[in-house]
Amino acid sequence: DLDSSLVGSEMCIRDSYKAGHWGMGAALFGLGALIDEGGDDHYTMASMGQGAAFFGAGLLLDAAGDDRYELAQGDGQGFGAPGGIGILADRSGDDHYYVEPDAKKAGRADYHSKDRIAVSNAQGVGSGRRGDISDGHVWAGGLGALIDVDGNDRYEAGNFSQGLGYWFGTGLLWDGAGDDTYRSVYFTRGSGAHFAIGALIDESGNDRHELWDTAGAALAFGWDVVNAFLIDRGAGDDYYEAERISIGVAEVRSNAFFLDEGGDDTYVVARQGKFLGDVDKRASYEKPGRTSDFTWRLAQVGVFLDCDGKDTYLVRAKDGTTSPHPEARDGATWHQRSYD
Repeated sequence: DLDSSLVGSEMCIRDSYKAGHWGMGAALFGLGALIDEGGDDHYTMASMGQGAAFFGAGLLLDAAGDDRYELAQGDGQGFGAPGGIGILADRSGDDHYYVEPDAKKAGRADYHSKDRIAVSNAQGVGSGRRGDISDGHVWAGGLGALIDVDGNDRYEAGNFSQGLGYWFGTGLLWDGAGDDTYRSVYFTRGSGAHFAIGALIDESGNDRHELWDTAGAALAFGWDVVNAFLIDRGAGDDYYEAERISIGVAEVRSNAFFLDEGGDDTYVVARQGKFLGDVDKRASYEKPGRTSDFTWRLAQVGVFLDCDGKDTYLVRAKDGTTSPHPEARDGATWHQRSYD
C-alpha cells in the first residue's frame, strides 16, 4: 500500500486504515509493507500487524503527520517473531502508539501482573518460542523495532513491550526527538528475559516514564542472560518511576545498563527492592549445578549512571508519600550491597 498525500501543501489527506488480524505491514514467509508518505493517519487493527513478521519482513513506514496506531490485542508496532523482522518507522509528527493493556478486553492475560494485564508483544519486541519446559520445540526470536524520529510522542502498552527481547530475540524502541511519554507495566522499556537483547534509546527531550499496576522489570532490566539497555541522551529533564526490579538491575547472569546523559531528572522508587544499579545473588553463582553450570561460569553487572544535571532521588511509601532516598543522591556514588 503506497499513499502519497500532498505533504506541505494546503491539502493533506487523512487516511484511516482498519483490519482484523495480519495486515498493515505483516509478513509470513515473505514481505509485507504499508507505506504512507503524509497526513494525520489512523491505523486500527486487532493483532499481528503494523510492522510484524514470522519468518519474513513486515514494514509499516509513515513519513509525516500526527498519527495514531492502535492494536486491540497485540503482536505488532515493530514485532519480530521467530525468523522475522518487524519494523514500524515514523519520520515526523506527534504520534500516539497504543496497545490495549487490559486483559479483560485484549485477552492474553499475563501471570506477572496477576492476569490483569495483557501480553502486548508490541512497540519494539523480538520474541521467540520457548519450549524447553514444554514440548522441546524452540525457535529463536527475531528483530522487532519501533523507530520514531521527530515529535512529541506517546507510547502506551501492557506487558512485554517498548524495547523488549525474549528468548533469543532483539527488541528496540528508538525515539529521536521530542518530549515523550511512556506508559506500560512489566517487562518493558529496555528489558528482556532468556538470552535476549532489549533496548530503549531516546535521543532528546523532556521525557516521562510511567509504570503502573505491578510496575517493574523495566528501565534496563535483564533476567536470565540478557543484555538490557536504557539510554537517554541529551540534557532533557526526565522522570522515572518503578515499584520493583528496575532502573539498571540485572538478575540470573544478565547485564543491565541505565544511562542518562544530562538534565535535571527525577527518580521515584519503592522503599524496598532492587533499583538504581543492582544484581541478585544465587547459590548457583558460587557452586555449579549438577545439570547446568552456566550461571556459575558467567558474570553479571547492573549499572546506573546519570552523568549531569541536578537530580532528585525519592522513595515512595505504600500510602503514596515520598521522601529522599537513603543512599542515592546527586553527585554521589553508591553500591547496593556489600562485598563478601
